[in-house]
Amino acid sequence: MLVFGLTKRLHTSGSCISNTLRTGRVARYITQVTREKFFFNRKRELAKFKNAFSSDPELHVVLGPPSTGKTALIHEVTSKDDFNPLFINCREGQFDTPRRIYDSISSQFEPFFKKYTNHFKKLLERGEVSYMINDIHLKVKPFGGNPFRITSNDVTKLLDNISNALPNWTCWSGYDIPPPILVIDEANMFNQLGSSEKGKLLLKSILNWMVVNTKEKGRFHIVLTFSDSFFFNWIVNLLYIPHATPYVVGDLSKEEAEIYFEKHVLPQYECKELEGKFDHVRKITGTRMLIIDRHVKEYKNFDGKLEDSKFSIYRSEYNKLNRGLYPKKLRYPDKPNPPLWEGYYLIKTMEAIVKAENQGYILEDDLIKEIGSEQVDSLVDYNFLHRRPTKQYANDIDPTKEIILTAMNQPSVRAMESHLSKVTQSKK
Repeated sequence: MLVFGLTKRLHTSGSCISNTLRTGRVARYITQVTREKFFFNRKRELAKFKNAFSSDPELHVVLGPPSTGKTALIHEVTSKDDFNPLFINCREGQFDTPRRIYDSISSQFEPFFKKYTNHFKKLLERGEVSYMINDIHLKVKPFGGNPFRITSNDVTKLLDNISNALPNWTCWSGYDIPPPILVIDEANMFNQLGSSEKGKLLLKSILNWMVVNTKEKGRFHIVLTFSDSFFFNWIVNLLYIPHATPYVVGDLSKEEAEIYFEKHVLPQYECKELEGKFDHVRKITGTRMLIIDRHVKEYKNFDGKLEDSKFSIYRSEYNKLNRGLYPKKLRYPDKPNPPLWEGYYLIKTMEAIVKAENQGYILEDDLIKEIGSEQVDSLVDYNFLHRRPTKQYANDIDPTKEIILTAMNQPSVRAMESHLSKVTQSKK
């Protein structure tokens, strides 16, 4: 299996588009506040991503903590008339076998080529492409009631055919056709291919295909979204060249979160009794929309008697920290490496996070001095911390040049505070 830990310490830099935890200004997320999907604000991020996707093709990697709206933001930008979006969701395992990879890629590109068949014929006649794709090349037909066996070579051939059939990015504007843009959600699931040597070779060929079609040949943009703190480093190290551009998506600012809370969430749940009480709610939820929404919903379900300690996300984070204090007992099937910290290292980490709550982060180098590099990486790998590798922060947190670490969410900060209180009492 490909091990993320091999590349965790690689420092990177690049553009950053983020949202606010405490001091930023603009955010947006997809949530269900009526019967229809509703998007809240995030105008600045929409403009920046649209500009990025409208310029020369790149391989974009969009990272951030879970549930901060990365996928919703990218879908919002690419679903406009300016682009022909092609979406692959790796949450459903589309990259775990050659067959599923083949089906996932072909199912997205096939409708695109079919839609513009006549246009591609003209491109072929004018020599702007060297190949004409039809349904047979994109979709393996069943034989005798059974699908053909798909190998890594078939996937590679499919990728080559797609590349040869696509013109340069600048060609589309001349024909008034929105260019394609490939979006892959939860791209860190690529590592599902790493369990065999053939899988590793196929993965490398897919990533190289992405580089060729973005930076080198300029055919189309590719966007990868994920929550894994080390995935960007992993991609850069695997490709050996900095062809990927990182962006960070974070939480709402206090001001934006309060508007979202007062104007959208409370009316949805008919919860007038919480009007004007956002400061108290924010202490347990932070400014992440999904968590705010969940808290108000549970408040209503508890008939207005929800104690902070009973909030489900808080309880989940508290229990996770409790298990983290005994790392030798942790058994996670998706983690190839065992925990490398001791319980008292996690306590030191919790102390640092709680102490820096108003700032919103701690410096990675400072924590490394306290508990060690391998221990910090292991805590991040097991999702006790979130690592932000880019060196610029547009909205989310006050700008800093250093790599920073945050709690996974605000309920986790409150859970850390509770654990530290218990530790203090036990010492008395």
